[in-house]
Amino acid sequence: MIHSLIDSAVFIESFCNNLVMSHEVMPVKRHITQTIKLSLPLIISQITVVAMTFVDTVMAGRLGSVTLAAVAVGSSLWSAAILFVFGILMAIPAVVADMDGAKEHHKITPFFRQALWLALILGLVFTAVILFMDPLFKLFNTQPEVIPKAEAYLHALAWGVIPLSFFVAMRYLADGLSVTKTTMYVSFLGLMLNIPLNYILMFGKLGFPAMGAQGCGYATATVITIQMLTYMVITHKHKIIGSFDVFGQFDRPDWAEIWRFFKLGFPVGVSMFAEVGFFAVITLLASSLTTETVAAHQIALNFSSLLFMVPLGLSMGITIRVGNAVGRGHPVDIKNAGFIGVGMVLFTQIISATITVLFAQQIVSLYTNDEAVGLIAVGLLFYAAVFQLSDGIQVAAAGALRGIKDMNFIMFSNICSFWLLGFVASWYLCFKQGLGAPGLWMGIIVGLTAAAILNTWRFKYKT
Repeated sequence: MIHSLIDSAVFIESFCNNLVMSHEVMPVKRHITQTIKLSLPLIISQITVVAMTFVDTVMAGRLGSVTLAAVAVGSSLWSAAILFVFGILMAIPAVVADMDGAKEHHKITPFFRQALWLALILGLVFTAVILFMDPLFKLFNTQPEVIPKAEAYLHALAWGVIPLSFFVAMRYLADGLSVTKTTMYVSFLGLMLNIPLNYILMFGKLGFPAMGAQGCGYATATVITIQMLTYMVITHKHKIIGSFDVFGQFDRPDWAEIWRFFKLGFPVGVSMFAEVGFFAVITLLASSLTTETVAAHQIALNFSSLLFMVPLGLSMGITIRVGNAVGRGHPVDIKNAGFIGVGMVLFTQIISATITVLFAQQIVSLYTNDEAVGLIAVGLLFYAAVFQLSDGIQVAAAGALRGIKDMNFIMFSNICSFWLLGFVASWYLCFKQGLGAPGLWMGIIVGLTAAAILNTWRFKYKT
């Protein structure tokens, strides 16, 4: 993958030269190679994380469309809630990269210790949120046979919220220091553990009862806890991360510092919640149609999410590189790091959209043998291919905006794009125009396209 992207530098350079007007401090090809070197471990890490959801979806599909629908609805609500935590803590890599670029290393350790206090608070709050989501199923008229399994799945997952908060904080510290391979290894460990744990708990092996969707939730919570403990050891022992000795002493909570950090990360949390919450609500709307429809929706969304990890990983790399350029005080490198990253993401999205269209039948066959579900899913994958272009651009531009700490605009953009435009379009096309699930996905395309335009314009304006 590295060589194919580098060989495509001419294509990306022509795209970037139309966007970058200032004299380049660093050659375009070097920008590309540096971004790939930094982002590739992040991409693999993100693919591995979503591969766990892929495994959950495939194994749930073997237990029938009702279990698959339960995991689909439950995981959509889990993602919406927990990514609010991810978003708030996502300020960590931007701040740490800035401090690292400015050679202010003495500030990193006290900052991160306060970030751990915030991670604990967020973990406690969102454990309660996950446990009390049950009324949402009735609010969105979820099919009655799906609700008990979805509730059991969420209640099992709740055990993983606090460990996940700490894991994410430590992972973002490493990312901010440009140490990205550790997350890749820990994520791969999680995937390797998830498969046998799912098999044992979902299907009832080694003396355990067959718990279906609930077993899937317990397996995920167990994997997250193991990953957190592993990352604690890495944070303490790693040559670079360990040099900051973040566990060397106990710092009492500095509420002023925690509040300052929360205010910095809050817009990112809201923006991520607005985006993922939008997809969660679309899934809940689909759950009011038929069990087959929500199962097909989950297949198309899950595969799209797997492909989305490439632009998301690149986006994280863009954040770090832009943030580092900010710390070094190089305005031209700030602009170039952002827009060259957008060009790279556009290139990868063209490839993924082509794969989705050409191999739709084969993709669906990996998830289910149900003919009715498969027919609907193949149709939805066409819309998934279309939105991958705008989805990649919007997340890449958002990564650049995080690098310059323009968090408030990302929040504004996501709320307007996904809720004022995307949600309204999805609801109208699905229910008022009678288009069903395709109408929901047309609305998703509207929301993502609006976000891509707004985020790209904003970064161009700010730089």
